[in-house]
Amino acid sequence: MKIGGSLVKVEKDLIGIREFFSIIVFMISTKATDMTTTRLFGDTFNAAWMVIIGSFVIILPSIIVLNLVLKKYQTKNLIELLQMAMGRHIAFGIGFILFIFLLVNTSVESRSYADQLITMNFPKTPLFILYTALLLICLWGANKGWEALGSVAWMVFPYVTVALGILVFLLAKDSVINRLFPLFGPGKWEVAKSSFENVTMYAEAFFVSMLYPFVKDHKTYTRGLFGSLVYTVLMMMILYICYTLVFDYRSVGKITYPFNEATRLVSIGRVITNIETFFLTFWLLVIIVKFAVYLYLVSMLFGYVFNIKEFEHTLIPITILVLLLGMIPTNQIENIFIYKRNIIIYSKYMFLLLPPLLWLLLKVKEVRNR
Repeated sequence: MKIGGSLVKVEKDLIGIREFFSIIVFMISTKATDMTTTRLFGDTFNAAWMVIIGSFVIILPSIIVLNLVLKKYQTKNLIELLQMAMGRHIAFGIGFILFIFLLVNTSVESRSYADQLITMNFPKTPLFILYTALLLICLWGANKGWEALGSVAWMVFPYVTVALGILVFLLAKDSVINRLFPLFGPGKWEVAKSSFENVTMYAEAFFVSMLYPFVKDHKTYTRGLFGSLVYTVLMMMILYICYTLVFDYRSVGKITYPFNEATRLVSIGRVITNIETFFLTFWLLVIIVKFAVYLYLVSMLFGYVFNIKEFEHTLIPITILVLLLGMIPTNQIENIFIYKRNIIIYSKYMFLLLPPLLWLLLKVKEVRNR
C-alpha cells in the first residue's frame, strides 16, 4: 500500500518464504516446458542443460548486487531506488523501459502457452477464444491480490513437485545414457555464448524486487529468492537431461513441445496408458498462477512508474493490452523465434549492468552526502 509517496507495509499484504519461493519457481521453471527448450537444443544440442547452469552463473553476480542494495535501503522497491540514484526523470525512463519489457514479454510468453494448448490439447478451439479464456482466469487470480497468489502457489507446489518426480521416474526406463555425450555438444565456446545470450531466462529474479516491501523481511526475501533459484536451476537441468536421454538432441530440436511429448510417452505398466491428462492438470495450474503473477507485476510496475497508488485498477486494461499484443504474431514460430529472440538479444545487458550501476551511483551519492 502506498500512502503519501512512501510504501507502508500492511500485515495482510506480507507473504512468507514458502509462498515467495513457490511463486519464483513457477515463474521461471515453466520455461523448461515451452518452446524455449526447442530453441536452446537447436543452438547447443545435447549440451542445452549446461546453458541452464551457465546463464544462472553469469547473471548471479547482478542478482546478488541488487539484493545487497535492497538490504541497505529496506522498504524501498526497485523504482524508488532508481529515483534515489538517478533522479526522477531518468528513473522514469528506465522504469518505463522495464514496464515495456515486462508487458511485451508477458504477451509473448502467454501467447506461446496458448499456442501450445491448441497444438497439443485443443486443436479445434479458435486461438482468440482459448487465449482470452486463459487470460481471464489469470486476471481473476491477479485480482485476488498478492497474498492470495502466494497462498495458492504454495498450496499447489507440493503436488506439482510430486507429479514432476513421477514423470522423471517414468521417463528413466526409456533413457539412453550415451545420448548425453559429448558433454559440451557443439563445443565449450558455443555453450558459453548461448549461456550469455539467454541470461534473461532469470529476468524474473529482478522483477520480483518490485515486491520486496511485501515480503515479511529481508531474510525471508533472500532465502526465498536464492533458494528458489537453485531449486529452479536443478529442476530445469533435470528436465533438459531427461529430454536428451529420451529423445536425443536431434529429435528434441525438431519437437515443438518436448514436455508434452514426454508426458504422452510415459505409461504405468500395460494397463494405465495415456496419463498425460494427469500431468496437464498440474501444468495448467502452474501456468495460471504464473501469468496471474505476471499481470499483477505488470500492473504494479505501471502504477509505480506513473505514480498510480491504486494500481490494481489497471489490471483489466493491462490484461486487454496483453491480449492485443499477444495476437499480433501470425504463428508460434514468429512469436518465439523472432519476437522472443529479439527481446532476449536487446534486454540482457540491462539486467547484467543495471544492478551494478545502481549500487555504484548510490555509493557515490552516499559518499557525497557525508
